[in-house]
Amino acid sequence: MLVGALWLAGQRATEPPAAGSGTTARTGERTGALQVVRQPTVAAVVVVMIALGVIIGTVDVVSVAFAEQQGSPALASVVLSIYALGSCLSGFVFGTRTLAWPLGRLLRIGLIATALTTLPLLVVTSITSLSVAVFIAGVFFAPTMILAAQLIEKNTHTGSLTEALTWSTAGLGLGTAIGPATAGPLIDTHGASTGFWVAVAAGAVLLVLAAVTGRALTVQTEEAAP
Repeated sequence: MLVGALWLAGQRATEPPAAGSGTTARTGERTGALQVVRQPTVAAVVVVMIALGVIIGTVDVVSVAFAEQQGSPALASVVLSIYALGSCLSGFVFGTRTLAWPLGRLLRIGLIATALTTLPLLVVTSITSLSVAVFIAGVFFAPTMILAAQLIEKNTHTGSLTEALTWSTAGLGLGTAIGPATAGPLIDTHGASTGFWVAVAAGAVLLVLAAVTGRALTVQTEEAAP
């Protein structure tokens, strides 16, 4: 992780140029502390990322509890590795392709697919079936996150881009904390599988967002950068 962080910190070609404190690069207008997150696209993506984080956090904690319930606690690491593998492979493949469909439509498809892939978690009965379910869920996860970041990039001026992406990352972290905190009591009271309902609830939020966010999840400018 340290090597990767240092490598990422050394990248300069892809970072947006500094715009100066409290201004946008494109217009030079002053911006408030919460100005960026008030933008419809950024606000919608933050909620999307919170829901995605809830799913991640829930799958993590419930998988561990489920493996313990099945008498094979060590296999929880295998399940979570498979979850990460599905996301990693799909993210790599998706990132190398150029799709002709509008970005907003692709993101809505990603939200719907991510939501629907939480449903099989409710019917898993073994480590094997759980592994298959999380792999499928992971396949749609990374592309959806990529599309959400791309949408922010398209709809945010260069001088506000880093802040906008930071808000979306913060949303993911918040959701990752909410998921286990909510699923934990359900697991303790009703068993491991019950905790997956938290992921399903987060998936329902994604479905609602895909249906009602309108222009917030579409590209509103041809190019955000000047």
